[in-house]
Amino acid sequence: MDITYYDIGLNLFTRSFPRPERILADAAADGICCILTGSEDRENRKVDDFVKQHNAYGTAGIHPHAADEAKEADIAEIRRIVTTNPRVVAVGETGLDYDRMYSTKENQLHFFKELIALAEELDKPMFLHERDAARDFISCFSGHEAICSQSVVHCYTGDRKTLETLLDMGFYIGITGWICDERRADDLRDAVSILPLDRVLLETDAPYLTPRGYHLLRTNVPNNIVYVAQTLASYMDVPVGDLIVQAKKNTETLFRL
Repeated sequence: MDITYYDIGLNLFTRSFPRPERILADAAADGICCILTGSEDRENRKVDDFVKQHNAYGTAGIHPHAADEAKEADIAEIRRIVTTNPRVVAVGETGLDYDRMYSTKENQLHFFKELIALAEELDKPMFLHERDAARDFISCFSGHEAICSQSVVHCYTGDRKTLETLLDMGFYIGITGWICDERRADDLRDAVSILPLDRVLLETDAPYLTPRGYHLLRTNVPNNIVYVAQTLASYMDVPVGDLIVQAKKNTETLFRL
């Protein structure tokens, strides 16, 4: 497969994708290699099994929304997956989400810190989530600064000031179809004007966050990453071809592909 894009955030095991093999085949036809997101124990196991048999990569983690249901045994299972399956390339999704508060802050912070420590111990990249929790998110990396440059804050939606801080800490930044949403992307569109080409990764977060303005079907798919790239390039004020090439290189560097 000749790879043009990596979609670093595909949520493959949802009701929206009853035929996951078809989603990957359609993506591959457009030169898109996908990294499947693991966000809780059942999904981590599915990702682990699936990427052993298909041309894709994966992650294994505990999403902040799943923190209330997570168990210490889930950490041990994540350890097993990332140490035995070389196609599971990162610890995550993990982080903090204070927007909808599906899990308590206490539980979110507990499992986030546990997974930071695990990633450090195993020398694995991290696939990170932050929503309306920037202060606590940043503070969790105090004493863990080295892992920042081996991690991506996926689906970044924040403002310029927070982005400056994350870049100074060394993080890569993942951008989704949120950049295409004229209803709520003003802060992000302003922020990406300072995003360096050598720190950007592309993703869809499919089946969510379908790029607006392109008359697409409601369910997002990896193939729509082309619209993320086009829109992001315009707000970064860079040639879209340069963005595509560099995002691929960044992905391979970060995840050691």
